Amino acid sequence: MTIAGVATNLVLIVGLAAAVLLPLRSRARARKAEREWLAASWESLILERDAARANGVYLVQAVNVYQLAQRGSKAIIRWMDTGVTQDAWFWNWHIPPGSYLLVRGGAGYGPHNNNPNVLYVRPEEVHRVLPGHAPAVWQAQKQAHR
Repeated sequence: MTIAGVATNLVLIVGLAAAVLLPLRSRARARKAEREWLAASWESLILERDAARANGVYLVQAVNVYQLAQRGSKAIIRWMDTGVTQDAWFWNWHIPPGSYLLVRGGAGYGPHNNNPNVLYVRPEEVHRVLPGHAPAVWQAQKQAHR
């Protein structure tokens, strides 16, 4: 093989390595930035929850979204302050399963299951939403910075 051939092969190898490694590095940076944003968002949500309790705003988790209907979604929510679960109806919105929501709502009769205590939440009563893995990301970030 000639020197020009070796040089060409070397350029191809370096170019291939750069083409593979640079996008991986960019994705790693993007994932890190997303984790940092999510951890900060969770911490902010907790502070907002503490301040908003006096106004009837509470943190819930959508434990099980069991029906996506044309006009909203039915779910089992868990009140994060008490651990109590409750049926809920989210008007005009399909909530992500597992998500955490800072909400205000009103209880009422649920005709679909004869439940006298369904939480009804209109879109404007949802103050914040974060994905279900937000607390774990926050905890991992907190431990990493110790």
